[in-house]
Amino acid sequence: MGCLEGLDSPSNSTPKSEREGDQLSSMNNGAYNGTIGSNPIVVAILAVALFALGRRIIRRIVESEGGDPWLAKVLTACLIVHLVAAPLQIWSVNHLYGGIADYTRYIYKGAPLASDFRHFDFSLPQGFGGIVDNGSISIVAAVLFALVGLNQAAAFLIMSFLAFIGIVCYYRAFTLTFSGANKRRYGYLIFFLPSLIFWTADVSKESIMIFLLGVLTYGCAQVLARQGGFRAWVLILAAIAGSVFIRPNEMLLVLGGFTIAMIFRQPSASSKFEPARRTTSLVFLAVLVTVVMFLTLHFLPGLHGSVNLSQINKNNQGSGEGLGSSGIGYSQSPLYYPKDIYVVLFDPLPFNAHSGGEKFQALQNTVLLGLLIVSLRNLRILPRAAFARPYLIMCFVYVVSFCYFFAALGNLGLIAREATVMVPLYLVLLCIPRAPRHRPPRYIWELTRRQRAEHRRAMARRRAAF
Repeated sequence: MGCLEGLDSPSNSTPKSEREGDQLSSMNNGAYNGTIGSNPIVVAILAVALFALGRRIIRRIVESEGGDPWLAKVLTACLIVHLVAAPLQIWSVNHLYGGIADYTRYIYKGAPLASDFRHFDFSLPQGFGGIVDNGSISIVAAVLFALVGLNQAAAFLIMSFLAFIGIVCYYRAFTLTFSGANKRRYGYLIFFLPSLIFWTADVSKESIMIFLLGVLTYGCAQVLARQGGFRAWVLILAAIAGSVFIRPNEMLLVLGGFTIAMIFRQPSASSKFEPARRTTSLVFLAVLVTVVMFLTLHFLPGLHGSVNLSQINKNNQGSGEGLGSSGIGYSQSPLYYPKDIYVVLFDPLPFNAHSGGEKFQALQNTVLLGLLIVSLRNLRILPRAAFARPYLIMCFVYVVSFCYFFAALGNLGLIAREATVMVPLYLVLLCIPRAPRHRPPRYIWELTRRQRAEHRRAMARRRAAF
């Protein structure tokens, strides 16, 4: 923890955050005294309110999923774990990491703005910096403090709750794509994976991006499955609008995958205007990709109008506080891409983990590696399944491109945190539904090309008969 995020050059994290907070506190007429506590009464009331709201959301989701009692139980457990993780995040940082965490710079920079925001004065002080990347999270922190007061745990509870909503959206996208098949395997993984709980339990880019990308992927899944209609596109546009201020580079990768998936979406047999609608959708997506690409290159700190992965890797090398586990070699050559996959998905493993945080991450990586090995049979039908369910194309493109670009960070701490938003889509690839071994095929993507052609002819004859 404590290492910088995104594509910025590394620097000393916590002291810098405290200095910025002290400097900005004088701009707020003395309303901010330089400390941010956690009022336990407010925290308890807010936790109960969020739990009640979460239960209402869970009931609606369970009803839409057919009233499965299992889903109600695991979603409730997931909600509780997320709410508990917020104060646990504060305790672990204070007692295990000496108070050093990335969120300190956001909350100390945002706290002085809370009083003005509460009075609907949203002007930013001179020297605040941009509103893309780190600045956007400080603004989010200011909004939260304006709502709940300078209460760190309360702000963290809200962010962890939003992350829970994002996780639920990822799950809904999966069940929508595969009509509920293999949902328990995916559900257990995405609801209780430690990194998806711990890294999203504070005021951070991870918590906001899990929420926004969850909403985005659910909207994309609806469009690819020809459901949701106009509301699905509203979800997509709303998620894009929020994400471009935080991590436009990650949004760009998702949009690229979605655009490619739309090319392979099966045409609708009932629509008379299918060619025109497909062309309009692809042109619209191309415009969105172009806009997000421009914003990424020109406003994301550290890029300056172009992407130089080798330079990004060089910027993150060195030693000292704020650099974490840097020193990982990187090459833009495609020949080194297998190493990029290993670094992003599985590094560290127990044999090369040193600190307590690395050992914890290594344990999860070992589980994910084992899951990959036992899922090889499912991955074998990925090409066939991807053309039958284009949502898989979006997931595959995002994971493949993420591993290539983000391995350049060369810092295990940075990669572990930023990979949080990639893991839910990576798990989709490992949970492709398939009939048990030595059993007849259950799904269209398990059939061979000839069998699929025969199946389509049989369906056409059946429709003609009616």
